[in-house]
Amino acid sequence: MMKILQLSDPHLVASDAGLVRGCPALRHWKRALEQATLHQPDCVLITGDLCQDESWGGYRRLEVELRRQLSCPVGVLPGNHDHPFLLNCVLGRHCTTAPGEMLMDGVRILLLNSHCSGRSAGHLGKRQLDWLRERLNDPSIGAMPIVIALHHPPLLIGHPLLDTMNLVDNGPFRDLLINCRPLIGILFGHVHQHWQGFWPERPDVQLLGCPSTLIGFEHVQSCPVNRAGDPGGRLIQIDRSGALTHALLRWPAD
Repeated sequence: MMKILQLSDPHLVASDAGLVRGCPALRHWKRALEQATLHQPDCVLITGDLCQDESWGGYRRLEVELRRQLSCPVGVLPGNHDHPFLLNCVLGRHCTTAPGEMLMDGVRILLLNSHCSGRSAGHLGKRQLDWLRERLNDPSIGAMPIVIALHHPPLLIGHPLLDTMNLVDNGPFRDLLINCRPLIGILFGHVHQHWQGFWPERPDVQLLGCPSTLIGFEHVQSCPVNRAGDPGGRLIQIDRSGALTHALLRWPAD
């Protein structure tokens, strides 16, 4: 059984005591990383909005805590509240950054960069979609199960505001993946809430939105553990047959 811990939207800032939406971002991030000690994942994925003020100091604080608390591989990708160049400069030596690929215990994890400068909505672009197509068609890999992670939702989730800032080129993205038989799941952040669904043509591919480690937003779907306002994450497990199961995680803010 391979385990992925997904954390998302920590919104760190340069100041150790910095508040974001009235919450102590660094303290909440440290609390989130305690989940790795609790669940012992094979890897951790952080799906965007790492640094609210897009500063070197914010990314440095994130890196320090990752190296202090984690011993497993880490994948990171930018959200709309990120500076991809600084993210790569600070984290690129110790983490897999997007676009990138992680091979973990017979599972392929493809990380995508949906950051679009100056916009809250996401965009992959032709070059990255071409890269994704090449990775999906790599004959040397075989039929390993594939999990894709990005920041922006690749479909509408039913929220009047968040649906105006999802993945703009979700159509080409979906067309590329709809017939990809090894694909078992797509993980995303941005929405600060639990969300799960699927494309009608591929009910076997789970589309999973992740809560924020900082603060919850108004939710579309009811929280399975009835704690929608608390920080959270998601634990994904993939067995030897390629079957994906997942559990919503919540923990106290303080």
